Amino acid sequence: MSNLENPEYWLGMRINGERYVLPASSVQSVFLYPEAEQSLKDLRISGVVVHEGAPVYLRNHFQVLRFNRRSENIADWQQVLKPGAAPWIVVLKDGLNKGLGFRVNNISGPFHASVLSDSLFVHHNGIDHLLVEAS
Repeated sequence: MSNLENPEYWLGMRINGERYVLPASSVQSVFLYPEAEQSLKDLRISGVVVHEGAPVYLRNHFQVLRFNRRSENIADWQQVLKPGAAPWIVVLKDGLNKGLGFRVNNISGPFHASVLSDSLFVHHNGIDHLLVEAS
């Protein structure tokens, strides 16, 4: 039997039909924002939304997340999500990505689960979620 890492809370996300999971400890906030983001052309800033009085600078999920998996579905991973199809925004908490957000189709959790130390997946409620982390 493989060793289990300490159990942790996870945030499940659906992106382009696939299920991913991010440690909840790396998430600052999650909120529903189905409207298109603002574009401030004069300041050359695009993809800005305001949440709780603070700006959130949106990036594509593939610009701020990474995973350790073969690139068999890299075209699906790098498909840009449209605001109407991806109303949820996840904002990252720490490091260089602090305050950066990205859109996802849907969320689940946070939920508590253990992960095998050599696994790339977190199993929850009969579903495997691919483990990703902030890049």
